[in-house]
Amino acid sequence: MRFSAILAIVTSAALVSATPSPADTSLVARSGDGSISLAKRSGCGSTGPLGEGHFIWWITASCTPGESKTCQVTDKTGCLPGETNKIGSVEVDDPNDTTQIAKKSGTNTLPFTCPSGGQIRCQANFNDNDDGPGYSLRGT
Repeated sequence: MRFSAILAIVTSAALVSATPSPADTSLVARSGDGSISLAKRSGCGSTGPLGEGHFIWWITASCTPGESKTCQVTDKTGCLPGETNKIGSVEVDDPNDTTQIAKKSGTNTLPFTCPSGGQIRCQANFNDNDDGPGYSLRGT
C-alpha cells in the first residue's frame, strides 16, 4: 500500500515536470509609433517575426537589477542573430523613466546592465521600413 502511494506521488510529480508551461505572453513587439502590436511567436524566446512598414520595433522585458543581459535582434526564426547590414542600431532604455542604458549602430546584439527598476525596452532601428518581417527581438 505504501509503495503504491509513493509510486503515485512520484508519477504525478514526473508528469507535472514533463508538462511544458504555457508560452510567456508578456512579451509583445510594438511598432515605433505604437500602431501595431504582435504577440510572441518566434522560437528561442524571441518575439516576432516583426511586421512591415516601420523602421522601429521594440519589446519590454523584465530583468534582475544589476544583471548583465543582452538585447538581440534575431532572424525571423528568433534563434539566429540577424543580419547587421539591415539593422541601423539597437537601443536599450528604462521604460520607467526613458533613460537610455545602451545604444550601438550596426550590431545585432547589445549588452547592458539591468536598471534598478527591473524592466527594459529593447529596440531595433532598421535601415528599411520593410525589414521587420525578417527579424525578431529578444532579451537574453
